Amino acid sequence: MDLNWERYIPVLDMKIDEIKNIFTEYDKMITVLGFNAIQLGCKNSNFIVHTNKGEFVLRVTNSNDFNNEMVAYELLKDQINIPNLLFRTIKDKVNIFIYQYINGVSLQKDIIENNQCDNFLLEQVAKASAIIHNTPKEKTIGIAEWDLPPYEVWYESFLDNPIVRTRIGEEMRERIQRLVIDKQKYILEIDSYKSFIHCDFRPANMLVNEYKQVFFVDWEGASWGHSMADIGMFFRYRLFFTNTHIDLFQQVYNSYANKELPDNWFDLSLFRDLVNPLQLLSSNQEAPLRNADLVNIIESTLAYWGY
Repeated sequence: MDLNWERYIPVLDMKIDEIKNIFTEYDKMITVLGFNAIQLGCKNSNFIVHTNKGEFVLRVTNSNDFNNEMVAYELLKDQINIPNLLFRTIKDKVNIFIYQYINGVSLQKDIIENNQCDNFLLEQVAKASAIIHNTPKEKTIGIAEWDLPPYEVWYESFLDNPIVRTRIGEEMRERIQRLVIDKQKYILEIDSYKSFIHCDFRPANMLVNEYKQVFFVDWEGASWGHSMADIGMFFRYRLFFTNTHIDLFQQVYNSYANKELPDNWFDLSLFRDLVNPLQLLSSNQEAPLRNADLVNIIESTLAYWGY
């Protein structure tokens, strides 16, 4: 799973004095006692900071990159569980956020340890995803958006990428091409389900606290996009989800959604998520653990349809 993926960017080497200065700016009554880096994640640097007022999460991101974290927080903070954003500033072209610390584990870890997804936790994910996707378009005006070509060309574009071709091999590439040709009708249907999305809606970005409440984190990529993209990411590692989970997700999602899922939503989300490993495999970075997992994800998707 992506639990073991290599990082794109090393964790930022923060000094204790830098962190003390940030927290003094937030609250002069806070004394920083220590901190430790959260190693999970691929790009941004996150730290648990220990203080006389308890633990906090310090999050540091490049301000030049695509980042809609603040927008998403303001849109959804009163509707779903998101750790409270306590402070934000920009220093030396980096975004600095201080968040409420959630004492718990990632949903990804919970799923792996139990070898399946707990129904109560899945219900919270389904409800939250529907609420996220219900966000009216007019409320998202002003968010930064990806400058992307039409969805219909994404698969072939990545399949023609020389780095991708080398990493998946010609035999797998041809199988993917056949699948994409045979499922062309899915492209228009997926394109008809657009909404505000988290855009990295993986169990790794969901925290489960001691009361089994699910909190949703890492909103920098949130934008207007395909609803099926969020759903496909969540169900990417399908061995942890049974047909009962899939039926339960649909039932809960549809009970909160302004636009219900179509009957073939699971197939649509699976097909939509296929583009993500292809895109990630196009990176110049040498990441053998990540790349091997991405190829396995593709293989699993091909096997689902018998290709």
